[in-house]
Amino acid sequence: MTDSKEAANRAATQTAAPTSVTAVEQRLRVDVAEQETATVRVRTIVHKELTEIPVVLQRRAVTIERVPVNRFVDSEFEPFRQGDVLIVPVFEYVPVTEMKLMLKEEVRIGLETTEVASVHEAEVQRQELVVERRTGTDGDWIAQPAAPSSEDGEQSAF
Repeated sequence: MTDSKEAANRAATQTAAPTSVTAVEQRLRVDVAEQETATVRVRTIVHKELTEIPVVLQRRAVTIERVPVNRFVDSEFEPFRQGDVLIVPVFEYVPVTEMKLMLKEEVRIGLETTEVASVHEAEVQRQELVVERRTGTDGDWIAQPAAPSSEDGEQSAF
């Protein structure tokens, strides 16, 4: 019996029409589309406050002292300094039996400097940076926590 089954299979194979196989190829295409999902807003707020600033004020006053000398001298001479004091000689020719030059007086001009510690109030301004984020196009603005500044003064990214 097995021989008759094999013979029937052979006969069926020889009489059947040719079979075709279809190849299928799939292709994937990927694109990037921009879509707004959130918005970030950055703004600054200026804070003004009065601050006491210690300063040292310096005041200079000129003192003038007239010193009578009434001494005869051989010739005129220029003004000169004695420490911080400028001495300006004042000469006068006076009649005597003969004319002699007399140093009548010296005008001593000094400069006094005084320092006074004082505190002045001045307005100082400080800026604060506020970063806010909004989810979607019409959501509420939510303030982001401030990122710590680095030592060189630049803020780190969030």
